[in-house]
Order: sequence, then C-alpha cells, then structure tokens
Amino acid sequence: LNTIRNNETFSKIFKRNESVSVLLALALLVFLLISRPNFIDKINMDSVQTSIAPYGIMAIGMMILLISGVFDLSVGSTMGLGGLVSAISLTMGFSPFWAIVVGILSGMAIGLINGLIVEVAKVNALIATIGTMYIGRGISEIVLVGRGQAGYTDFPESFNHLGRGQFMNVYFMFWIMIALIVIFQLVLKYTRFGRRLYFIGGNRDAAEKLGINAQRIRIFAFMISGTLAAFAGILVTARAGIANRYTGVDAHMDIIIACIIGGGSLIGGQGSMVGAVAGMAF
Repeated sequence: LNTIRNNETFSKIFKRNESVSVLLALALLVFLLISRPNFIDKINMDSVQTSIAPYGIMAIGMMILLISGVFDLSVGSTMGLGGLVSAISLTMGFSPFWAIVVGILSGMAIGLINGLIVEVAKVNALIATIGTMYIGRGISEIVLVGRGQAGYTDFPESFNHLGRGQFMNVYFMFWIMIALIVIFQLVLKYTRFGRRLYFIGGNRDAAEKLGINAQRIRIFAFMISGTLAAFAGILVTARAGIANRYTGVDAHMDIIIACIIGGGSLIGGQGSMVGAVAGMAF
C-alpha cells in the first residue's frame, strides 16, 4: 500500500504543469554546481538574482494573461517606459517614492489601453500589443533623442538602493519577486478573480453564460501585466543607475517562452506563478 501511495504521489507531481520547469531548473542548477565550481561565486550569484528577478516579475503578469487566454507583446516597451518615466520624474524634482508611483501608473495606463483595445475594440491581442509595443518604443526614442546611449542618470542614492540594496545577501528585487509569487499564487487559488481567470481561459463562452464578466477581468489582467512590467523596469533602472532606450528590448519573447516552459498555454486555462518563475529561472 505504501508503494502504491508513493507511486500515486509521484504521478501527481509530474501531472502538475509547473513540475517540468521546476525540475529542469533544479537539474540545470545541479549540473552547473558540479561542472562549474565558481558558479556559486558571490558576483555570479548577484548576477543571477538581478537577471531573474525583473523578468520573473514580468512573467507573473504574463502568466495571468496566458491563463485568461491572451498575451501581451508590449511588456518589454512597458518595462522601458516605466523606468524612463520614473527617471524623468526624478530629474523634475519628484521624490523617489512619487517617481516610482508615477512609473508604475504609466505601466498601468498602458495595460488599460491594451485591455480596452483588445476587449472593447475587439482587436486581436497579437495585433493590438504589437502596436502598443512600437508606440512605446517610439515614445522612448523621442524622449531620449539627443541624450545618446547615456540616457538619464544621476539618481538619488535612495532610489538606486531599491535596485542595489540587499537583505541577508539577497537583493531586494529578488525578495519582491518571491513576495509577488506568493501573493499572486494565493490570488489564483483562493479568490474569485483567480478562479475566473481559469474559467475564461478554458471556455470564455461558457464562463460568460455563468455570469462572469470576461471583458472586465481580462482588462484588469492586462493592467496587472502592465503594472508589473513597469515596476520591473523601475527596478532595473535603479539597479543600473541609468534609464536608456535598451531596457526591455525583446523581453516579450523571453517572458512568453518562460511562461510556456513553466506550464502556461497560448490557448489559456492553465498555468501557475511557480511555473512562470521556474521557467524564467531555467
């Protein structure tokens, strides 16, 4: 009986979509630890943390969209704009707190625009978000004309500390990513909003017949994705001490691929936060 129970438990683990990405990431970690002893060098660990955290935060937002059956190709440009808006706000005399708030609101606004175009104007998500992606990049280019590769620099140390500070030798941004994973996983599992995302992604027509407002929920999902992308851009800007035109370039493909590796699906109805970040880590 114990053998049967163990086999059933083992089977259940592998039936979970995120299990593959978690195991792949762990297998790669073990391989690197064995083959490259300097992998756990502090400098390398710092690099790994600051590489995974911003994209992991964006993957959380993308997975929410994928669960509902849509995706967002503009997350990279939203990431760049979020950092740029905060940087401009700082040069205008805003405090770091309000500069961060304004940057986050810019991402929320882009998410709202995407949601309205897709859900109200009924434009295909691929076309709509490609359009906002290029609009976002265009705005960044216009703003940064004449500033060269340097972009905006000379931020207050309190702002830079957001991206460079550590607690227990782990960067703040990595702790933030972990907190967001926990929060949104709980949202998906225990809230009406989370359960309805899965219903909509699985069968939108059936969900609407049950009285679920799919349009409103998807618009909100786009806003979450835009907000998290902008916040990730702010963290990267604070870490680098610079806001330029290269932040977030081509990030959308990395994010979508990570989410699919992590158990998400382009047709919707499946995925988890753990899987999204495990896919990104891999």
